[in-house]
Amino acid sequence: MSGAWISGVLAVFSAHLAWFGVIVAESRVAGFMPLVVVLLLVVLNIAGVGAFMVARRAPRLGLLLALTMAPLTAALGTASNLLFGAAGVRVDISGFYNNAGLFTSLLLYGAFVSAVGGALGIWVGRKRGAEMPALVTAPPVVPETLPEISVAPAPGADELPQIRSD
Repeated sequence: MSGAWISGVLAVFSAHLAWFGVIVAESRVAGFMPLVVVLLLVVLNIAGVGAFMVARRAPRLGLLLALTMAPLTAALGTASNLLFGAAGVRVDISGFYNNAGLFTSLLLYGAFVSAVGGALGIWVGRKRGAEMPALVTAPPVVPETLPEISVAPAPGADELPQIRSD
């Protein structure tokens, strides 16, 4: 179960890290704005992707674990905003001009996206589990039940027929 959750966390974290790097790069060198816009859309919806990954792989409590992607992405988005401010880059995604508003808006949207992604992940996981046939295993081999096999010894070199090449 922890492996499923870690995969979702890594997806969310790597998307936020890439977005942060591209925004900082755009503030220093022009030309990254199309990538900033694309990564903004990715970051806004990464909680759903992470939730899907978690719910599909989690053996139990899939939706609950999937919903944990919402506060994670809200916290990372708010932390990014604080780091942007420290770096002298002004970014205001939510329009609230403060971090509490940003966290709240990211949390609410992330909860919605995580619920949808988690529900889809559970549905895909169950559908895959239903389609896969049960694993068939052979019965264990007990040495007493095997028939005895006897093999005649191989003939020696003097017992083999001689082939002449004249």
